[in-house]
Amino acid sequence: MKNKNISSIGEVGLIGIIKNQFATSKNNKNIVVGIGDDCFCFRLGKNTICITKDMLIEGVHFKKDWITPQELGEKAIEVNISDIAAMGNVKPEYAFIGLGIPPITSKIFIRNLFKGFKAACDRHKMTIAGGDTVKSDKIIISVTIVGAGKDKIIKRNGAKTGDVIGVTNTFGDAGAGVALLYKYGTKHKYAKNERLLILKQNNPRARLSESKKISKHLTSLTDASDGLYVSVNLLTRDSNKGSDIYMDQIPVSKTLKKVFKETKEQLDFALFGAEDYELVFTVPETKARLIKKLVPQISYIGKINSSKKVRYFYNGKKQKIKCSGFKHF
Repeated sequence: MKNKNISSIGEVGLIGIIKNQFATSKNNKNIVVGIGDDCFCFRLGKNTICITKDMLIEGVHFKKDWITPQELGEKAIEVNISDIAAMGNVKPEYAFIGLGIPPITSKIFIRNLFKGFKAACDRHKMTIAGGDTVKSDKIIISVTIVGAGKDKIIKRNGAKTGDVIGVTNTFGDAGAGVALLYKYGTKHKYAKNERLLILKQNNPRARLSESKKISKHLTSLTDASDGLYVSVNLLTRDSNKGSDIYMDQIPVSKTLKKVFKETKEQLDFALFGAEDYELVFTVPETKARLIKKLVPQISYIGKINSSKKVRYFYNGKKQKIKCSGFKHF
C-alpha cells in the first residue's frame, strides 16, 4: 500500500488516524466527548471537565509585524476559549501556556505578550495555572484550557432532520482582514473600515456568553475557527445528515460590504475566510424563535435533512461550491 503524506489526507484524515489508534478509550465510561470534537470532556463527580489545546505558530498563524504582542497574547487565549464555548454552558477555569521563543526575543515583547494573556484571562475570570518555556527558532504559543460545567455537553453530532442551522453575529471580517494584510502589508495607510476588518483578525472574541444563554436548547454545536464552510460540513458529517445552506441568508457585516463591494467576494470571505470564532449550531425549528429572543444577533442560514450531502443555494438556485479556505496540511 502506498505510503501517503499528510497533505494528501488533510487534517480530517490525520484526526481519523489518531482516533483509530485510541479507539479503546471509548470503553472508559467517564469519557463524555472523545477525540475529534472541539474539546475532550470527562466526568469528575457531578461536573464535566472540558479540556482543549490550540497552537499559534509564527509564520503559519501570525506574522510579528501584523499583530501587537498584547493582541497576540489575548488571541491565543480567546481561540481556546472559543472551543470551550463550543461545548455549551462550560466555564473556563485554568490556562496552561507553553511558549517556544527565539533567544533574541526582547523582554518588552514577552512582557506585552503576557499582558495579553492576563487581560484575556481576567476578562473571563480565569487563572493562569502554569506551563513551560523552551528555546525555539520561531515563536510558538501552545495554550491548554481546562473548563468545568454541570449542564449537558453539546457535541457536534446531535443534529436532527428538520433542525435549522443557526450562527451568531457575522462572518467574513477576519478573513478579509488578513487578506488586506497579505495584499498591502503594514506600511499601507488603511482606511477606518479596513482597520476594523484587521482588528477582527487580530483581536477576536469567543462567544462564551451567547453559548451559555442558548446551549440547553441546541442539538449540535461547534465554533467557526476554520471557516463557516468547514463548520457546516463538520456538523452535517458528524451527525450523519445532510443540509441545505441558503447563501443569501449568511450574515455579513456592513464594514465588509463597504470594503469589498462584490457579493461573491463577501460570500467567499464568509464561507472560507476562517478565524471568525462565531458559533455554528442546530436547533429544533420549534425553538428557533426562542433562541433569537435570547440572542438577537443570531441568523438562520439553512436546514438539516437526511440526504448526507451539503447543498448550497443562492436566491433559490443551487450553487456549485468549491472549498478554497485555509488547510492545515
